[in-house]
Amino acid sequence: MRKIKIKDIALYALFTAIIAATAWVSVPTPFGINLAFTIFGVSVTAFLLGVKGALVATAAYIAIGAVGLPVFSQFQGGFGILFGASGGFLWGFFAIAVLCGAAKCAQKKTVKYLLMIMSVIICHIAGVVQYSIVTGNGIIASIVTASLPFLLKDFATVFLAQYISLKILKRGLI
Repeated sequence: MRKIKIKDIALYALFTAIIAATAWVSVPTPFGINLAFTIFGVSVTAFLLGVKGALVATAAYIAIGAVGLPVFSQFQGGFGILFGASGGFLWGFFAIAVLCGAAKCAQKKTVKYLLMIMSVIICHIAGVVQYSIVTGNGIIASIVTASLPFLLKDFATVFLAQYISLKILKRGLI
């Protein structure tokens, strides 16, 4: 059994805080879905810590939000957020953690980019499905309302996170 190092615990805690901080950078929209930058925080975490570290930090972020700490967008917290209109996107962060973490190790750029694109698509699918169920809107209406306005921003965010992460790793800062 592998021992957990203090450095790892500190990194997980730091990146949990980074994910929370990026959630607070949020702009409300009339659709009930906030234009937040949490995907940036989760993807940077994945590109820097890999799959395991990103899963730990993302799970910690969701857990502390679920118990009521105001770490979700617009300083919200509570278990109900996970099952509200935008909660599917929170669950989708696990796909971003896994796929962007895997992209970190991918040797071929096409595989890396495909994993990054798929991470956003899966996150949006989770978000759209839950939004549709909670609001009673059809899937097409939910896509138009909860996904399309944010999709380009989220793709750009993941690619920006990968670029910044590469610069951080090249400088040996993590």
